[in-house]
Formats: sequence, structure tokens, C-alpha cells
Amino acid sequence: MALILSSWLDGRASDRPCLIDDVSSCWISYHDLARKVELHAQIFAGQKRLAFVFVHNDIESVAVTLGAISAGHAVALLDPALTEESRRILIERYKPEFLIDVRKEVTVQRTFGRGTNTPIDPELSILLSTSGSTGSPKFVRLGLAAMLANAEAIAEVLEIEESDVAAGHLPLHYSFGLSTLTSHLVRGARVRLTELGLLDKGFWPAMRDAEITHLPGVPFHFKTLERMRYDRIALPSLKSLAQAGGFLDIESRRVAYKYMAARGGRFYVMYGQTEAAPRMTTLPPAEFEEAPGSVGRALPQGKIEIVDPDVNGHGEVIYRGPNVMMGYAESRLDLSRSDENRGLLATGDIGFLDSNGRLTLTGRAKRFGKIHGLRVNLDEVEKLANTVCDAAVVQSGDEIKVYLCNTRDPKIEPELKNLLMSAFKAHYTLHPTSIRISFVETIPRTERGKIDYRALERRQ
Repeated sequence: MALILSSWLDGRASDRPCLIDDVSSCWISYHDLARKVELHAQIFAGQKRLAFVFVHNDIESVAVTLGAISAGHAVALLDPALTEESRRILIERYKPEFLIDVRKEVTVQRTFGRGTNTPIDPELSILLSTSGSTGSPKFVRLGLAAMLANAEAIAEVLEIEESDVAAGHLPLHYSFGLSTLTSHLVRGARVRLTELGLLDKGFWPAMRDAEITHLPGVPFHFKTLERMRYDRIALPSLKSLAQAGGFLDIESRRVAYKYMAARGGRFYVMYGQTEAAPRMTTLPPAEFEEAPGSVGRALPQGKIEIVDPDVNGHGEVIYRGPNVMMGYAESRLDLSRSDENRGLLATGDIGFLDSNGRLTLTGRAKRFGKIHGLRVNLDEVEKLANTVCDAAVVQSGDEIKVYLCNTRDPKIEPELKNLLMSAFKAHYTLHPTSIRISFVETIPRTERGKIDYRALERRQ
């Protein structure tokens, strides 16, 4: 079989349990997963094509995805909750030969196959959206080798063993969720797939029944755990927590660290981007007390550099490693392009390295935010808001703050707000509570006429 089977399943095709999901009554074994993947690979056999997989956190979605990749196709993993308009735009731009959703009656549908002559680069295997919540047509192009290299590196630093069981609650179309799956499969460990959230009634009993040892999360999840009180989650088998997907304040990090340390477990802080398949650094538990604000050192085979540092050593974070993307795609034509990054990623983040080579992040050079762990292009949101009236957008914690300039009549502000929320609902899968709209008399601007985002941030 293709590289994916030989790397993930070869030597593990046994009766040892591998996956279970919300509708399964028992674990599927590595042997049975391998058979499912092979079956789907045979169905997809043929010339390299593009498959859109609206991926759910279930066994069939995993098998279909691995099968399509094993057959040599390029697979775009997409949020099943995307609006019809977002789906239409993506299909028009990329002209996929396959549309796949295992929850629909028709799971495979050939679309533009005979009408598209654009070749797909042989090394391209996976496409992930740069903004999973919005259906942005901009994708990260990843080779399979990059995904596997990152999975192996994560497994090494998190000390994942065959006996481990991960909580697979992060969406698989989200790079953090996908890497949780892959980093456990490469070690022959288990993953309890679920579409339940931490606040859903059945989540914790399901995790206890699966004997979860590893729980990953973004800042939103750790804030939720803090409010719930860690000692109430009652996961007796839990050995490790891993936090990525955005900045978690130091005090909340301490709470998580102390909880795990008290039970002899481990708390990891990690940093990554989808462009790096997706994780780049980790702060091990043994160094937490020494550098609680850091995101740690580069993963094995990776390297962090700071370019153009200021007098304090702060500059743009550059990452080098085998897990770096091939480049971006914004249309079908871009899928023919080869590796443009050559293992180098300019992250757009600002930070510094301490005397022990640990990275601390201090800001962003680009206009991206992370809302509940999902990266959001703030400029895209601002562009949409400007269709209603003059607007500016910033991030505040796990909220997007939209400032609308209404110089006409205060009485129409409810109407403007409703128009904008309707537009957000049509384009994004973000929960409405993640968006806060305020009205201002003027949008602050710099001497050069650009929006003064720092002035807006100070208003929060």
C-alpha cells in the first residue's frame, strides 16, 4: 500500500484496539481499520484527483480519508457545518472530482473530473483551510511526509505509548484535531473519537469508559475546565494534558500544571500553525516552573530562529523543519505547484528566545486571530463587516469585536446589527456569542490614514 498504510498501520495491523466513536459499541482494531482503508483505496483507485471530504469525528470518516490518500489523491478536509454558500464557492474554485460525506446518502459523487485538465502535484496529499470556521478558499498544501514527520515528533515529545488513549474531541478538519489522531496512530495507541463537547452531558462518562489518558485542548477548553474545577472531571486514567491553539494566560496554565503535577501527570504547552502540519514547539512539564510563559523549544528535527530582532531580542519567529507546508492554494490551478517553502516557514508571530533556547511569543505581525482555537483572518471578517457600513475588527480573548461607524441615525443600529449577524451566519461557523458588535462615531486612524487597531484594542 501507499506510504500512509506502511507508516501508520504496517506492523500494527493486529487485533489491538484502535478507534471507537459515538455510535460504535466496541473498538475497531488496527487490523479492521487497515481493511477498511484498503477497501476505500480500491474504490478510489485511478489517476490522482481532488477529493473534498466533509469530515466527521467518526471511524468511517477516518477510513475514507486514509483510503483516498492511500489511493494517491489530494484530500481537502472540510467542516461538515459549512454553509451551502461556502461549499458552493469552494467547489467552484477547486472543481473536486469527489465530494464525500459519510453522513449523506451519496458518499461519493464525481463532479468536474472530465472538465479539469489541471494536474495535481504528485507530492500533494492534504489540504487544510487556513480558517476552518469560515470556509475560506485559501488552503494550506501539505505533503504526506510532512504530516507523518510532525506526528512522529509529537508522539516523541508527548511520550505517547501503545497503551495511551486520546480524547479525539477536536474536529478532524482542524489541524490540532488531525494531529491528535495521527500522533497516536503512529504509536499504535487508541483514540476515542467524539463530536461531544466538554459541556455535553455524555462527554465525561464516555471519556471515563474509554479510559482516556491524554486530553488535548485550546484555551477555551482549559478555561472551561477551570470553571468546572479540574478535580470534578474524574478521569482516573488521565496522564497528560496538552494545550495549543492560541495563548492561554499564565495563571490558567499554572492551574492546569498544578492539577496534573498533583496526580503525577504531565501538562504540556505547545505552539503551532496549520502551515507546520501543525505543531512546532513544546514546553515539557519539567521546565514549566522555570518558564511558565514560554511555548518551549522546537520539536525534534525542527529549528526556531528570530529574524530582525529589536534591542530586546524580539523579532519575527521563523521555523524550519520537515513538517512545513508546500505553500498555499487559492484555486485549482495552485494544486499543480510544487514545494515552494522548502522547509522554511515565516510564522508572522513576534517573539524571543531565552538563554535556554525556549520561545516566548509576544505578538502578531499579521492580522490573524484564534477564536476557540480556530484561526480567523480578521481582515476577511472586516471586509464582510464593511458591506454593512464602515467597520474595524479586532480580537479580544475568545471574541471578535466589530466596531461599526454609524453616522446616519442611531435608530437604525439594531437593523445594521441584524444585517451583519445574518451575514456572519451565512459565511462562518463561529458561534454568535464569539462576535460582539459595538457602534462608534468614528473609526480611529493613524497619521497615514490606516485603521489604528491598537487604539481599538485599548478600548476593550
